[in-house]
Amino acid sequence: MYRTHAVLILLATALLVAAMAPGAAAQTTQAGDAPFVSFMPTPQSVFLQKSDQFPGFGNALVFVDLDDAGVAALKAATGRDDFIVLGDEGDQVILRDDAQGGDQVAGDLEYTGVVTVDEADLAARGDQDAANAAMGSTIPVFDGRVMTGMEAAQPFDSDGFAAGNKVQLVEPVELLSTQMPTTKALKVHLGGKIVSLPSASHGNVFQDKVLMITDPGVVQDPGRTFDPCTGGNPNGVWTFKHLVTEMANQPVSGIDPAVFAEQWLDHWLSNQTINTFTVPARPNMSSILSSWPRKSDGTLDLDRSPLRLLAIVSRLDLATVRGGGSGYVTRTGDFLDGGEARFIFGFLDGCTPLPFSVIFEFRVPKCTCTAVRGWARQWISLNNYTLGSSTYNAHLERITEQFVRAGAAPTRPNGSAIGQVRTDETFLSSPWELREFQLDQRFFSFLHEKTSADTPDNSFNGTPAFADWVRGGIIPGLPNNVPKVPLIFAPHGNFLGAHPQEPTAGFFWDEPGLAVCTNALEREGRFTASINSCNGCHSGETGTQFVQVDPSTPLGMPAFLSGFLTGITINDPALAARGCGPFMRHFDDLDRRELDIRRKARMSCFRAHAINVSLVRASLSSSGKLPPSLFGTETPDPPEDQVPITFDPLIENFVTQVH
Repeated sequence: MYRTHAVLILLATALLVAAMAPGAAAQTTQAGDAPFVSFMPTPQSVFLQKSDQFPGFGNALVFVDLDDAGVAALKAATGRDDFIVLGDEGDQVILRDDAQGGDQVAGDLEYTGVVTVDEADLAARGDQDAANAAMGSTIPVFDGRVMTGMEAAQPFDSDGFAAGNKVQLVEPVELLSTQMPTTKALKVHLGGKIVSLPSASHGNVFQDKVLMITDPGVVQDPGRTFDPCTGGNPNGVWTFKHLVTEMANQPVSGIDPAVFAEQWLDHWLSNQTINTFTVPARPNMSSILSSWPRKSDGTLDLDRSPLRLLAIVSRLDLATVRGGGSGYVTRTGDFLDGGEARFIFGFLDGCTPLPFSVIFEFRVPKCTCTAVRGWARQWISLNNYTLGSSTYNAHLERITEQFVRAGAAPTRPNGSAIGQVRTDETFLSSPWELREFQLDQRFFSFLHEKTSADTPDNSFNGTPAFADWVRGGIIPGLPNNVPKVPLIFAPHGNFLGAHPQEPTAGFFWDEPGLAVCTNALEREGRFTASINSCNGCHSGETGTQFVQVDPSTPLGMPAFLSGFLTGITINDPALAARGCGPFMRHFDDLDRRELDIRRKARMSCFRAHAINVSLVRASLSSSGKLPPSLFGTETPDPPEDQVPITFDPLIENFVTQVH
């Protein structure tokens, strides 16, 4: 029955796409009740120009330039290549390439739309860009997660815009912080003794305060954290207990947080079948459960949870934007969320750190450009305070409770904003293994083990199936339209895995038939598929020992971070294995994230008037073309009621990995 329904759905989808192809059939479909398809290919560039052609509907024109590949992607996704639709059904915006409504030349691959911009904001953007460029003439350039070099700063030409010129919308000019932390001695538990060790700061001061917060003054705050070795407050807002309690949301769901936690841990005690693949049990979980203190009713005592906080992490670089594509690289219209924010814990055996991480990854419930911009500014404001001080920690608590508290995401299971919980361990068994868990039953849910994002089952490494995925799935989408790893990859069957492992040190994905030494596309396709995977990114592709934040760090020290985060250059492991390298790639993900959050804090947030749907459909039905005016004779909505829209995400560095 399932396969029959799937075939019918695929057939219906194919018929719909065929019906939307140019011609009479397409006109009928676009004019009917079928929704317009929102989709934006990766643009070559975006320009702005002041305009008084559309009083009340907008004060500027935006121009989005596509290349031939982008237009082909647009036509494949929507059935047409003469206009782009942004936004959600009922609140949609159109960019047109038909020499009407502000567009100058039909078919020149430049799509034009009417927008409302804040001219004062753009003027301030240009001024700040110029000031930053004066302090540093070059900035790092990233292609995905790889740092490829430096480029000259390009300020936004706000004076040209004010004069009515057509000017390019460029990324805000932002410089990396040059302030490095002061080294200080720390008292730590090591080998049963208290000894002094140097500070283990890893990034610049901004990164330590805003992006990867590992300072003991935060992660061992006695009023907000707890671990069985150093004590603290069992009910603190940064404890494992608090996160689990808010996620279970017992007053609404009826789920006891202790039962919720144990049901999650029980997954390791028996084999799991996920996407038809068997995830073998790791019976040593019984040692954690048997040593975990229990209450009189037999449930886990969360007040004495054997975990310590390692890091609090902001991940605005993983923000999604509505319309077109899926996952973390959706890039049109306005924001769906503010990316992720994470808590990383490590299991303890008394005072002994174990190689077992638990990562709570929350999808931040911030929508619209202005909300995400404000969210970035909240995190950046932490840079104004002394790391680990009472003032700093109070401000950080106000930030974290916005996504941790029960009810933060009312439409999601348990009202929780949690996206997924991931684990990374070799304590229970060898080799290192990642697992992923989600709440998936509306309206109330326990955590359930799921497939791991973008990672084929380990059994496909070195096989023709992986080579087919590189050639047929990855390469056609390079560099910015790489698809997600599907559950099923025909003709190879179920494909997406559920427990990525590092079976050998320096693991990476490859297949002997891929011509990585002589074919640049196959070299980059293999690399992209491998680093997109959980175990490739956590191993050979980035020179990582399978954890980015080390749970085995001695007590009292800031958690050790991987070179992938702090800066490392790696020779392509597949080329090295074949002896045809070197081909070096440089990673410094905290630098990339710093540029991203600084740019999001300075985004320009626009508004666009929604189209008159009836008018547009009628015109498409009668002539096959858009009407000269997309708004007709209707009275314009005030700017505050128009559709929020931003074009900054269209020009930023694309990241396809979820890590």
